[in-house]
Amino acid sequence: MTPADQGFVFGYLLRYREIATRPVGRDMRRDEAKVARILADCSPAQLDDFDEFLSGQGLKLRVLDGLADLSIPPTAGRPSTFYVLARRFGEDAAPFIDTRAFLNAFRDRRHEKGVPAEERNDRRKAPALFWAARFWLTLQFYFYDRIDRPVGNLYAWRDALVRESDFIELIKEGVETLGNQGRPEGESGILWDTYWNERNTIPTRTIQFLNHLKEFGMIEETDEDRVYRQSLVAAVDMETIAEHSLRYLMPAESDAMMRQTRALLSGYPVDDEQQGSYEEGADHAADSPN
Repeated sequence: MTPADQGFVFGYLLRYREIATRPVGRDMRRDEAKVARILADCSPAQLDDFDEFLSGQGLKLRVLDGLADLSIPPTAGRPSTFYVLARRFGEDAAPFIDTRAFLNAFRDRRHEKGVPAEERNDRRKAPALFWAARFWLTLQFYFYDRIDRPVGNLYAWRDALVRESDFIELIKEGVETLGNQGRPEGESGILWDTYWNERNTIPTRTIQFLNHLKEFGMIEETDEDRVYRQSLVAAVDMETIAEHSLRYLMPAESDAMMRQTRALLSGYPVDDEQQGSYEEGADHAADSPN
């Protein structure tokens, strides 16, 4: 792999995060065959060198055999190989990676017109974080529990489907049950306030959430309208979470709730300075039902 090849492959991985010699469920992207050929022609030592280059940026290259790792049989006797750009979990993100990108895109901006920039930046952070966490965890129910698939399993990633209308109804039912149980004390009350006071926004938020997941390459469209499939990139990310940090899926304790929830969504540690801005947003959400 020449330096030019390395830059070309790296740029392609940053854009798509997944390269396949024989894609499944989609057409070959422009230049994908060229990138896959560069990687396929690399020796193990060259792949190690490329992975070392990625490691300095908190990333790594996962090379997956279609049959051995994903149970995808060869096509016309020719095996498939998948290359996925994955995170080195727990390490700091590279400066060019915006770990807040999804949450910033997911924020409800309907009430931000005319609000000063500093207040606007803090106002919707906590609600966006709470709703994104609930949606994300519910999504894992569809991708794993509903099909009896172990968390982190890659084999059944093509069977991990979610229908938008079913997802909305399940979220509504969960929030209704939560509301009927009454407001708890402590930090859990902040979550309760957000979910219960904003329950009428569930359909809009759900569609927004799924659209952003599709934009970020975490889910893919299927042949059926408004039915989505987990992407291979998302399956690899979840495998990493399952392997290194299943505790993020457990109920958080005390003041670690916000930090653990944000780390769950970004995959990167949250320092005290970052955490402070989210706690300010949580205080605002607790004081204002809207």
